[in-house]
Amino acid sequence: MGTILEPETLTQVDPETRAMLETAADNYVNGPERLKAAILKSARRGDKPGTIARAIAYAYTYDYVARLVREDRKANPGAYPESPSDDGEP
Repeated sequence: MGTILEPETLTQVDPETRAMLETAADNYVNGPERLKAAILKSARRGDKPGTIARAIAYAYTYDYVARLVREDRKANPGAYPESPSDDGEP
């Protein structure tokens, strides 16, 4: 477990550096959940897993992105655009 320091104890770090470090740490800690949320938001707009995987520079593999989307689609079917019907109609 890490030690939590109060901002007042960081007197050796200037405010700009402190803000940069806090932002970087927040991205590190919360980044995976934010990326997953962005992936699902993109999928719910109709983007395909392959397109999403390429857009995120394969930070997650295609298979992982596809699994996230598949699980979310199953849990939240109304959040996704209608798929084209397979009844032969163009």
